[in-house]
Formats: sequence, C-alpha cells, structure tokens
Amino acid sequence: MQMLAIRLTHDEEVARDIVHDVFVSVLTNEISSLTSGYLLQGVRFACLKYLRNLSIRDRLNNLYALDLMDIEEDGWPDESDIELIREIVQTKLSDQCRRIVRLRFVSRMKYHEIAEELSISETAVYKHLRHAIIVLRQNFNRE
Repeated sequence: MQMLAIRLTHDEEVARDIVHDVFVSVLTNEISSLTSGYLLQGVRFACLKYLRNLSIRDRLNNLYALDLMDIEEDGWPDESDIELIREIVQTKLSDQCRRIVRLRFVSRMKYHEIAEELSISETAVYKHLRHAIIVLRQNFNRE
C-alpha cells in the first residue's frame, strides 16, 4: 500500500502518512469485511484527494524536482558531450540557425526577443530551433 502511495504522491513521508490515516480510519470505523482491495482503494482515494488539494504550482515543483534529481544523478552532460554538441552546431547548422540557437540557449532570450533582434517572425524562430534540435538529435545519436 505504501508503494502505491509513493508512486502516486512521489513523496515517501506523505505516502506513509496517507497509509497511516487509512489504517486509522479502518480501525475507528470498525469495518468488519476488510479486504486488501478495500485498503488499496482507500489508499488510492486518499492519495488522489491529497493531490487534488495541492496547488498546481506545488505539483509542478514536485515533478520538476524529481526531474532534476534524475539529471543530477546522471552526471550528464559531460565535457565530451558538450564539445560534440558545439561541433554539430558549428558544422551542421546554417549561420542563421546557429545564431538563433546561441541567442536562445546561451543568451536565454525568448522567442519574441530573438524575432525582434533578427527582424524575423516568431514562427521562423520556432522553425529554426526545431530544425536545430532535429539535426542535433540525428548527429548526436550517430556519435
């Protein structure tokens, strides 16, 4: 039951509290026909109630923190991967596309800021970035 709660809430302490609360509820209500399915449903509903009461910002922060933990444990990208990405950007992309990639990922500019600076549409910025990512994926996977 705790594993189910952990998978749903992504928080061991909260999961433990939810399972505890379900058992307290069962004991205080003196339910006579208790099955494992009943307990699992109780845990599931308690987890869903907990998640529903979280704000959207908290939910996103929890998911973002989980993603960051995966990235930090991976140790990626290492220096050789970064160098390979730089080489692909230098050799496989057009000047305009390379400029847009640098403005977006190095200077951290937004689409509309890049569009204004280069006097192109935001759609063109999007298409250049999409093309760059496709080229990076194709060439990076080959290496």
